[in-house]
Amino acid sequence: MKPLRPDVPFAPSLSDRLLSVRVDRVICSATPESEGRAARSVPTVAIDRHGDCEMLFVLEGRSSYLYRDRLWELSPGTLVAIAPWETHALGYGAMETGLLHLWLHMWPDQITGSCIGVEGGRMRPMEKFAAIAGTPCAYLSRRWAEAVAEDDAPVRVETLRHVCEAALLELALGLRKRGEVRDAASETADFLEDYIARQHGRDCSLAKLERLTGYSRFHLSRLFHRRFGMTIGQAINASRHRFLSDAEAQGLKQRSIGEALGFASPSAFCLWKRRQADARKPK
Repeated sequence: MKPLRPDVPFAPSLSDRLLSVRVDRVICSATPESEGRAARSVPTVAIDRHGDCEMLFVLEGRSSYLYRDRLWELSPGTLVAIAPWETHALGYGAMETGLLHLWLHMWPDQITGSCIGVEGGRMRPMEKFAAIAGTPCAYLSRRWAEAVAEDDAPVRVETLRHVCEAALLELALGLRKRGEVRDAASETADFLEDYIARQHGRDCSLAKLERLTGYSRFHLSRLFHRRFGMTIGQAINASRHRFLSDAEAQGLKQRSIGEALGFASPSAFCLWKRRQADARKPK
């Protein structure tokens, strides 16, 4: 598995693969806890929760995943449907290897997808898909909302299965429409934007972004600014502000919010907020 590079061609077989895969198992809030196991005996992993919806679909590899305070065994064909503010693992453990995971993040106006390879706990971007927008996005978002509100567990599971398989179809069609030639620079910038947003600015140091993409921080900064008209630091702060607003509306304590954003201490979080407030004051 290699990071995104200009000389790595688009793999036509990926679209065919997405067209053929099926969701064999759904793990969600309706899944009996007995199918998972207590997480007390495993190494500590970072825990995340946020106000957005995510789907993790397994393409390759077997691993354990922390979701709703329990460990669940994942294998190819497994879907983990993460509703707003449900706890789940952030990143991967050092022992996890040979994994190929497809992450879908459901934003208000689009659904973004990334294919992530994992070797020795280190993530590598394998593919950044074109966003699902317009009518398909509205339909899938409505079906997701219906699934979350559904009290009948089997109906909820089948609806989530349908949402994932329909999203995979849209991603596959998007790959075919794009064709074999891709703009590696734009794709790398798009991956960074998606990664920063999904992490809400946490663990997004330039050193980490260099390891993820295989590019130098200077090259990444140029690509990102050319693509979005802002610096990587500005994107990180915008993502943090969005999470802060959602978390405060949810009633989370400031200490919990600071930890979720990756600040080392409450004082560091307060310092960031003060500097942000000062920067927004009229001069």
